[in-house]
Amino acid sequence: MTIKEVVIKVENRPGELARIVGHLYENDVKVSAFWVGTENEKATLRFVTSDPDSALSVLTGLGFKPTTSDAIAAQVPDHPGGLNTLLMILRSAEINILHIYPCLETQDPILILEVDNTEAAVKALKSNWINLYDERLYTM
Repeated sequence: MTIKEVVIKVENRPGELARIVGHLYENDVKVSAFWVGTENEKATLRFVTSDPDSALSVLTGLGFKPTTSDAIAAQVPDHPGGLNTLLMILRSAEINILHIYPCLETQDPILILEVDNTEAAVKALKSNWINLYDERLYTM
């Protein structure tokens, strides 16, 4: 049970994220989660969108070379220590988190996770009653 994360490399300059997100919105592609990592003049953007295929098309049209990767959308248990519960499950399964960032505009707290062993992470989270989202996340 995974979702598609869109990944692009961009120039690290003022307004670049706004330009990219603006083009996605103009093409009816909603960004529900994103992560930005910068290193000198370059940045890596990771997006979860309402339509990964359309996002790839828009970004390619802008001259980017987007890729996708599998990610996990996991609901954080809504109690004190809920985040730690999720993190301890992954730790117990010896899963390394590569990227983690929150979803925007969702009623429930949902984290996007890229891990070093997606299949094992999904199994561990599901067996511990963590609610995972598939493509239905795109329409939330």
